[in-house]
Amino acid sequence: MNKNIYIVLFVVIVLGIVFWMYSSSQKEKTSPTSPATVATLSVVSDTSSASAVLSGAKTVIWQTTNYPTDVGVNINLIRKISDSPNQFVIVRAITTDTPNDGQETWIPQDGENTSDLYVEVTCLNTYQFTAGCSIFDGAVKVN
Repeated sequence: MNKNIYIVLFVVIVLGIVFWMYSSSQKEKTSPTSPATVATLSVVSDTSSASAVLSGAKTVIWQTTNYPTDVGVNINLIRKISDSPNQFVIVRAITTDTPNDGQETWIPQDGENTSDLYVEVTCLNTYQFTAGCSIFDGAVKVN
């Protein structure tokens, strides 16, 4: 065989390997046309340690869809002021820009265990979502 044929075959093989490595290294990306959503799933008493139980710690659990992995979420304590329609006012931010890892421990302050208090996890308001972001489910009752 001619020397040039070996060179061409070598180049084709190298390019094939480079293309394969490049395509396998690409992570699945969320579609910019799909809006991101945040759903607050539950607020449960933290029983992971004696100090958590004594302090009344609670774990807020949430789930996101089409949400950028490096963007945090906000967690708010809200008070229900009306049933028909459901209306809430913000009491305070529990945390802002917390990592989107699906859970956050929170220690309620005095008076933050009444029956009209709820927790909501919301989209980070300092990030520009390409296709928007919305809350999928309503707020979850604190106790």
